[in-house]
Amino acid sequence: MTKPTEKQNMEPPAKSFESAFSELEEVVRKLETGGFSLDESTSLFESGMKLASKCNEILTSSELKITRLEKKFAEQMNLVPNDEDIDQEDS
Repeated sequence: MTKPTEKQNMEPPAKSFESAFSELEEVVRKLETGGFSLDESTSLFESGMKLASKCNEILTSSELKITRLEKKFAEQMNLVPNDEDIDQEDS
């Protein structure tokens, strides 16, 4: 059995969108309920902002993948001329 490296032990596992979004919803519920000190509220808000940023990062990455797949599919179906076709038409 191989021993995990230090770096592997220090990095938290990557969150899925669903996991991060669920945690974000919980943070929002807590903040809406109130009853926390200023320090606790600030910490919750900071945690929520990090989770929102992570969700946005995952969504942006997924959107880029989908856009690339759509473009590739359109090129395969000859719906959008690729760069080579455009160069030949200009000649």
